[in-house]
Amino acid sequence: MKIVKMNLRPDTQLQKLLPFAPTTQPPGALRGVRLMRLIAGVCCGGLLLLSGCGKFFPPLTSGGSGGSGTTGDYIYAGNLGTNPLTVAGFTLANSALSDISGSPWSVSLEPTSLAITPNNDYLYLGSAAGGIYVFTISSTGQISLGNGGAPVATGVEPSVLHVDSTGTWLLGADAFAGEAYVFQIGSGGLLTPISSSVVTLNATEPATDLEITPNDSFVFVSCGTAGIYTLSFDSSTGALAQINNVLNPKQNGGADYGMAVAPSGDYLFAAETGVGGVRALSISSSGALTELSGSPYKTASGAYSVLVDSTGSYVYVANRTQGTISAFLLSTTGALTTISGSPFATGSLPVAMVEDHSKTYIAVVCAGGDPDMELFTISTSTPGALTKFTTATTGTDPTEASSIATTH
Repeated sequence: MKIVKMNLRPDTQLQKLLPFAPTTQPPGALRGVRLMRLIAGVCCGGLLLLSGCGKFFPPLTSGGSGGSGTTGDYIYAGNLGTNPLTVAGFTLANSALSDISGSPWSVSLEPTSLAITPNNDYLYLGSAAGGIYVFTISSTGQISLGNGGAPVATGVEPSVLHVDSTGTWLLGADAFAGEAYVFQIGSGGLLTPISSSVVTLNATEPATDLEITPNDSFVFVSCGTAGIYTLSFDSSTGALAQINNVLNPKQNGGADYGMAVAPSGDYLFAAETGVGGVRALSISSSGALTELSGSPYKTASGAYSVLVDSTGSYVYVANRTQGTISAFLLSTTGALTTISGSPFATGSLPVAMVEDHSKTYIAVVCAGGDPDMELFTISTSTPGALTKFTTATTGTDPTEASSIATTH
């Protein structure tokens, strides 16, 4: 495991990995807290992800059968806080949000990214401290650590993970190396690295997001001030390769963070600082990106995470600085129109959003809390407007909820 790399990175690089950290905390202190936490996690758990002082997951036999294939409506949130590092689970049933039994579950390394397979058998946890771990998801939403507690991938420090639509491949982008990679998903959720599909993107900028088109043909990776990279992807072989030119930030000094692809596969939306908004980009048959007329569209300050709803009707942008979500109507041409009432207030430092399994709710996690997680319903009277539904605490404060995933 390349955990030692964390000790070699400057403070500014660590801040790029965790750009949602409160700005009142000095960079040196932030780096010290993170490193001490990582060291403590490794010393306490070794190769085991789960802390012995928290709830313990029964091991999964390597190469065993899959999980439950649950159809439950479950949401999982990863917490970077110190009291302790955890993954929290929630169930949505009968128009109510409830904790899953046993949640939150203690983990030893920071859960910087979460991804669930399309059949809902496995939850993958990626840590920028080094490694990827697999959990099985039971029919009641409880998660159990697989592979005997050992990581299913080492030598990587993912800031983001995504499973392709076939459920065959786990794609990741690195928090420090500025590279993208592919793993084949096997029995028991075990991973096999595809060495020919490791693509170096940028030597100095960490990857901030990775998105896959619905047909699995193209992958887009944002790397902050280095812009957006386009890669070709073959879901039959796992082949990944960079194509086309890098799309630079719209404005000098700007940085591209969260992205989302429309369900049609025709458009990519990217949150960018500097311009203070969301860029609307058309995706050609060759994967080339072209800025649409009228783009970028103004959001509130600190545009960070982007979500397109499953119907392709609405685009939502979480504004981490202001603590709001900007909402837009999405036309068939890719043009955006601000929805009445936008932006909608959230907790402090909203950093990640998902649409739930029922396609009824939008859930957002807030690194600054107040609340840790908030659910909204999508209004029909004012199409696309967000109405507060409920809130949830994801752990013991300060939780610093930063990653989120939902069953499909």
